[in-house]
Amino acid sequence: MGAARCCGPRDSLLVGLGKRIPNIPIGIVEILLWAVVLIAGWLLGGPVGIGTLIDTFGAGAVMQVVYSIIDFEPHSIVHKDVKEITKELAGSR
Repeated sequence: MGAARCCGPRDSLLVGLGKRIPNIPIGIVEILLWAVVLIAGWLLGGPVGIGTLIDTFGAGAVMQVVYSIIDFEPHSIVHKDVKEITKELAGSR
């Protein structure tokens, strides 16, 4: 994510949502994102156990702590598209 080289869909959604609501820490945005997915899965009939709840609410909290420790701010990422990255890779040879 820090290299700004086309994050995966989940990370791109996370960064995009984080940029839309910059006053909320990215760890909380992660928790909200996973909570929406958890509720949708439960409404579709999926099982929800203790591990699912720990992962949903723990992953965002751990991510926020780690980002604070390494002083990384995902809100400030400027992603490059595939064309830009292809040009960079072709020019670096």
